[in-house]
Amino acid sequence: MENSQPILTEEMHMFDYWSGVYSPADQHIDSLRAAYDAFQQHYTLPRTEGMCIEDHTLTLPTHRIDMRVFSPEDIEPLTGWSWIFYVHGGGNVVGGADSHEYIARQLARDLKVKVFLAEYGLVPEFGWTQGQQDCLDVYQLILQQAEKWNIRPEHGAIVADGSGAVLALQVQQALSAQQQPKALVLIFPSFVTQNSATHQPQSLIYQIEDQHLMQTWTGVSAQHALRTVPQLKHAVPSSFIALTQYDVCHGANLDLLEKLKQLNTQVDVYTGMGLRGNCLPLLRDCYAVASVYEALLKFLQPNF
Repeated sequence: MENSQPILTEEMHMFDYWSGVYSPADQHIDSLRAAYDAFQQHYTLPRTEGMCIEDHTLTLPTHRIDMRVFSPEDIEPLTGWSWIFYVHGGGNVVGGADSHEYIARQLARDLKVKVFLAEYGLVPEFGWTQGQQDCLDVYQLILQQAEKWNIRPEHGAIVADGSGAVLALQVQQALSAQQQPKALVLIFPSFVTQNSATHQPQSLIYQIEDQHLMQTWTGVSAQHALRTVPQLKHAVPSSFIALTQYDVCHGANLDLLEKLKQLNTQVDVYTGMGLRGNCLPLLRDCYAVASVYEALLKFLQPNF
């Protein structure tokens, strides 16, 4: 899987190039976030008609967080919307509604569903476990307020990219049997790997997802970090996992697939050829990423 000279698509090469262009002004966390948001928005299309986009502030047990909700402007279904709870990546340090609108809005449009994108607590303002707790609290709050959101609680899915995959798995494992989503989707999951820094370009997008850089803000070493594949003790719903051909997290993903197999989970695995890293923003520009996205849609559509 690892290759010292990977044969990347032309678009993947350009992704690497632009990831280097969007570099932070300095190593301050605010600079890192500004550069990351600008890079992600480089791939975000302007808003057009046909989509209702609302920003909400949610009150959780310990603090308040923001959430962006995407709904097609079609006539609302009488029985309520099918829905997606989206958990964004960003190494638990960056990311939010602006950086991931490109994918949340696209999913809402293409699947004709309501998509919830919460801005969970990030490091260093919060501890490592805050993101998981926030996502769990928001997911359960959405279920409790199903009538308000006009959703069908039993027709939901959890979708996550990059480091958000860890949070998605942790949330799913913490849910009761009655709260379980119908499906789980992990796009280019990013886990802790000891050698990631030596196999990835040291440009923005890879630094963000690289556990070693996060030690700057937390002091948590890769050996003790929480972004390893979590223990899976309960059943996992039907799942789709998108990988890349040159996947630095190959070993961790094999571990995840083995754990899912032991739980008799039905898993669709799709590998994007000529790709590496969390290159999801290329879904409109690169055939290889678009093929991953089309496979994802094909997987989710029957669940809705």
